Amino acid sequence: MAARRLTPPVTRGTVDRSPERPATGQKGGTPVYIYNRQLTIKPDSLRAGSAALVDAVTHINANSSNQFALWQPFLGAPVGSFAASSRVESYADFTEEVARIYAEDEAYVDKVEAVGAHMVGSAEDSLWSLVHVAGEMGDVPNVVSGVRWQTEGKDFPAGIEFAIEMADFFHSVHGATISVSTSTWGVPFGIGLLTAYDSVAHFEASTTASQADPSFRERLTRAVAIPGSNQHGVMRRVL
Repeated sequence: MAARRLTPPVTRGTVDRSPERPATGQKGGTPVYIYNRQLTIKPDSLRAGSAALVDAVTHINANSSNQFALWQPFLGAPVGSFAASSRVESYADFTEEVARIYAEDEAYVDKVEAVGAHMVGSAEDSLWSLVHVAGEMGDVPNVVSGVRWQTEGKDFPAGIEFAIEMADFFHSVHGATISVSTSTWGVPFGIGLLTAYDSVAHFEASTTASQADPSFRERLTRAVAIPGSNQHGVMRRVL
């Protein structure tokens, strides 16, 4: 499938609401979201389940205004895990389009049911508000690393400030683009950092450079998070 194109430049701290640009925060009180669905394919159905999932996502991208990128983690998640994500400028419009597809497109519903036959449990959905970007947003990247954690409600503002500080620090070290997003729906008081890379080699070099910086460990001591809520992963784009 062709994932929605995100065209540069969008500079740090700015928002562009044009259809082919990524939004990087809020403008005039109107939020911009990242919708994310996570699911896992059964170990004994990896080939058939993966093929069915690719088929379903390819179909919806060709027949709907909702556009998805499909990701396969290779670190930090169970084998067989996948994630589908979409930039959403109106969650109401997004859900209305989902309802239309389910009501009108029997072929898509058949494809979703085909995926479900290979899944472990049920998919999990979350909605994230994009609040900050360090760097420039370009095309949908080939590789993404994600760090996610939760805070207590009273610590949420401080957690966001810490995330923005870390995003700016990492970007200053290796130059890769990093976004900060927050969630209160799906992941209560959740905070996430997503870093975009050209390749796994780019991820490896960037991570090595960041962790070698003398201030890296000291900065981590100022983290604001519920102990044990951290999740780390690296994903490669499939579609």
